[in-house]
Amino acid sequence: MTFNQVVQKLEALGLSHKMINHVFFGEVVEWLHNGEIQYPAMCFDVNNSVLSKEDKQMKYTFEIWFLDLVDIDILANGNQLDVMSDLTQIAGDYMAMLNFVDYQDDLTIVPSYNIEYYREKFEDMTIAVKTTVTIGVDYLSDRCAVPASGVIFEPGLPYSPSIQIQNGVVYNYIYTGTGSEGTQITVASLAGKEILIVFLGDKRLTPGAGPNGYIYTSGTGNFTFGLDIQPEQNIQIVYRNIVI
Repeated sequence: MTFNQVVQKLEALGLSHKMINHVFFGEVVEWLHNGEIQYPAMCFDVNNSVLSKEDKQMKYTFEIWFLDLVDIDILANGNQLDVMSDLTQIAGDYMAMLNFVDYQDDLTIVPSYNIEYYREKFEDMTIAVKTTVTIGVDYLSDRCAVPASGVIFEPGLPYSPSIQIQNGVVYNYIYTGTGSEGTQITVASLAGKEILIVFLGDKRLTPGAGPNGYIYTSGTGNFTFGLDIQPEQNIQIVYRNIVI
C-alpha cells in the first residue's frame, strides 16, 4: 500500500462519520486560514515516517485533529465542555473504525495513542482534540521491484563474489511473472546481450540446468529456468551490450 493510498483511506474514514462535515489533509493552521469550513471538521497531516527493514514495514505517524466551534452566545464559558466531550467521542469513534478488523490486512495500528485538547490555539473560537497515531504498511525491501537502468549491482553476501563491471554501461531489466509462462520467457530486446547476473526474486541463479540455474539463448533472448515462474515473481536480469 502506497502513502497516497493510506491518506485516501484515512480521508474516506473521516468522511464516513456522520458527525464530520469536512476532511482535509495538510497543515492544520494553514487549512484553517483557507476558505469556508463546515464544522465539526477533521484535519490530518503526516508528522514523520520510519522505514524498518527489520519489521518489514513503513511506519507513518499522523497527527489527526478534530475541530468544532464554541457557541459564544452561551453565557460564562460557553459550551466548551460539551464541544470537548463531543470531539473526544468522535476521536474515539474514528480510532475504532481505523482498528476495525477488515483494515488489518492493509494497516498495522500502534495500539496506544495520546489525546490532547486545545481551547485557545486557533481563531474563530475553535476547540480542537488531537490524537497521534502510527500506522504501518508492508515494506518488502525488494530491489527487484525497483524500476532502474544504468545501475551497477554488486550484491555481496550471500551472492558473493560480487561482479566487477568494466567497459560499458550496465542495464537492469525487470520482468514480473504472470504464472502462465511455465519455465521460459523470451525477451527479444535482450537478444545478443551479455548477461551478467540473473535473480529470481532474491535468489541469484547460475548459468546452466537445474532448479537454481538458467539457460540463455543469445540469438532469441530466450531464458529457460529450472522452476516454473510464479505469479508476481520478479526476475531481474543485469546485462550490457557486447563490447566489440
